Amino acid sequence: MKKLLLFLKATIIGGIWFLIPLIVLAIILSKAHQITTKIVTPVADLIPIHSIIGMAVPKVLAIVAIVLFCFLAGILARAKHAKKVIDWLEATLLSNLPGYDFMKSMGANLIGLEQGGKQEVVLARIEDALQIGFIRETLENGLYAVFVPDAPNPWSGSVYFMTEDRFKRLKISSKEALKCLRRLGLGATELLKGENI
Repeated sequence: MKKLLLFLKATIIGGIWFLIPLIVLAIILSKAHQITTKIVTPVADLIPIHSIIGMAVPKVLAIVAIVLFCFLAGILARAKHAKKVIDWLEATLLSNLPGYDFMKSMGANLIGLEQGGKQEVVLARIEDALQIGFIRETLENGLYAVFVPDAPNPWSGSVYFMTEDRFKRLKISSKEALKCLRRLGLGATELLKGENI
């Protein structure tokens, strides 16, 4: 019973941590769309067309404005001064959020940016079981900081400090490993085919 309660608690907390960024993003985009719609409505009133592909012109213009704003923000983010501001925000605020660095590096890996090196995937030996993990850092004393994520929500988990004989490096991408975790192990046969474990 205690294990079941711990499992339920971990799963609910994991689900919350998974949903929070999505909810925040949805709220931000919704508010941005409301504000932008109010701004572009006077311009839309000057256009003789009232709808485009079934959507009201102000809504279409608002979506175009948001995409354009994101594009311009992306260009600005490449500027030297903007990068300094972002680095400062990450160092002082965002890095204090639990799991932010891991989410950022995994997100970069998933979209192909791979900043700061790839996340090396391993099978970590925890007691009598093998679990998918990611090498986060190599310590000076020869230990490795290995993050072992929970399933199905890989954004929470545990950090273990291990010697190299306690894990096996895998030749799979972090994207494949995360997919296997989210699917609660489905696809592991194909994923680990040819691995000498």
